Amino acid sequence: MGSRGVAVFHLVFTSTLGDDVVSDGLVTGLLPVLGRSLELGFNVFDVMHHGLHEKQISNVFRWLLDPEQTHNLGDRFLRIFIDELNRVSVGSEPLPHGSYLVRQEVNTSVDGAGADIADLVLESEDAVVVVENYFISDGHGHSYSGYLAFSVRDGKQGTVVLLCRDEDASLQTMGWENAAVLTYGKLAEQLLEHVGGDRAYQRKNPDAYAFIEQLHGRFVRGKGRVGDQDVLNFVVAMCDTGEVRRYQEQPQNIAAKRFADDLAVQARERFGEGRDFLQRVKGRLSAFSDGPLRRQLNDTRGEGFVGGVDARLSGIYQWTINIDVKEANDVGQSRLQLKFGPSAWFAIERDPHWTRTVESGQADYSRLFLTRADVKEVRQSTVSIPDVLDGLGPADFRLHDEITELLRDN
Repeated sequence: MGSRGVAVFHLVFTSTLGDDVVSDGLVTGLLPVLGRSLELGFNVFDVMHHGLHEKQISNVFRWLLDPEQTHNLGDRFLRIFIDELNRVSVGSEPLPHGSYLVRQEVNTSVDGAGADIADLVLESEDAVVVVENYFISDGHGHSYSGYLAFSVRDGKQGTVVLLCRDEDASLQTMGWENAAVLTYGKLAEQLLEHVGGDRAYQRKNPDAYAFIEQLHGRFVRGKGRVGDQDVLNFVVAMCDTGEVRRYQEQPQNIAAKRFADDLAVQARERFGEGRDFLQRVKGRLSAFSDGPLRRQLNDTRGEGFVGGVDARLSGIYQWTINIDVKEANDVGQSRLQLKFGPSAWFAIERDPHWTRTVESGQADYSRLFLTRADVKEVRQSTVSIPDVLDGLGPADFRLHDEITELLRDN
């Protein structure tokens, strides 16, 4: 949306309720975040509340790492895991590929010391990888030196890995700063890239592929209902408007409800004002179309060229001005329309009738749009909604010129 579009929405939605309800501009500031749908697509991890505990996600990674499991990937994920481990282990001798035995819940203690259970252990003839899995890169009480000693106990090449959802180097102390860090998201992303273009694998293993997509959706596309950037945008808007003070109120659940109620009051008020605003635009545009614009077109194309002007449509189509014009070749009536606001949005985003239209990401809904029904075309006008409200005079030929061009081009 262009700067004029922002200005129009600011005009419609800026608060007039006062500081005792919600700060000025809060609704406007929150629209980019609150306007995004909260509806989630299906994700098995959300349904099962899976991946919220380290044992659950360890089960998933053990299944993926074992070449003999039902995913039918063979050693493809194991190779991805080893390659990523070698990539982050700068300065260390690369671990070899090969056949690894994958075990879970392994006691790494040696010489009779107290039990210290590693989440996963990968062991081949030449190497041992000891994996501590936790939602963040923190050894959380486990012994790094003990894990390392276990990995090299038989003279094999050994390494220790922190497998996690989020990496935070500040938490890696007491030797864990030397551990390699692998994240769920990075591994899931590489796995989906690897099998995403493999149509043969997808056809033969639709359930396993769907599970891989679910894993990717859970740990790559975002955490929970909104991504971090969306939440940051919300917090920034709260700070900019002074509403962030609500976070100090206790209890927080009551503060959240009061905030939602206050926001709903302002949203209802703005919605009503928005409808009144659209009706004022419709009235002025209708008067201009049936007066100066009609005379301009008749002067150019001949008396009686404009057969009629009306604005009697309803529903999503009601923000439309119909202009019936007679073509110079006398092939009959061709209906032109001026659309704005919700009607323009519907024509561009939803209505399949319009096949030659403005790309949705390029549409500026602070402007008018011209349509020609017989060729199924929608064009964006240079005339803006504020221009209409300011008053289009008899000397303003912009719509005349755009309509003439639309007729000529087709």
